[in-house]
Amino acid sequence: MNDFDDPNSAVNLLVGKGFVAGAMTRWVSGGWVYGNNRRGLFLDRLQAPPSEIWEIRVTEPAVQARLFGRFAEPDTLILTKFHTRGFLGNKGSAGWNAAAAACVQEWTSTFGSHAPFTGATIGDYVTENYDAFPLA
Repeated sequence: MNDFDDPNSAVNLLVGKGFVAGAMTRWVSGGWVYGNNRRGLFLDRLQAPPSEIWEIRVTEPAVQARLFGRFAEPDTLILTKFHTRGFLGNKGSAGWNAAAAACVQEWTSTFGSHAPFTGATIGDYVTENYDAFPLA
């Protein structure tokens, strides 16, 4: 909530609070989790390591953001941090690695040894209103 509420956060300055709020509203209200035959376009699991880190992908407007988190159980995604695509850079960059490590650290500091939920298909994580896309 710190990033969301801080008017000077990078997400609010570079992406816009309304776009981030729209993505969060889609998730909490049970909006469609869409993808294609290759991956999730709104919600996607990052390639491990570390495992079980997910991103909500804010793709409107052209400047994008990613909301990182982990599932505690089906339909319960705990978001730990918002990141702009400018900060993250290309997949596999130092920015992505740092963001993934920070997600794990926040999860561990909040939930201790309780491991995140794991599943084999998107339907294990999201129980309704989803496209059946493969998990990376």
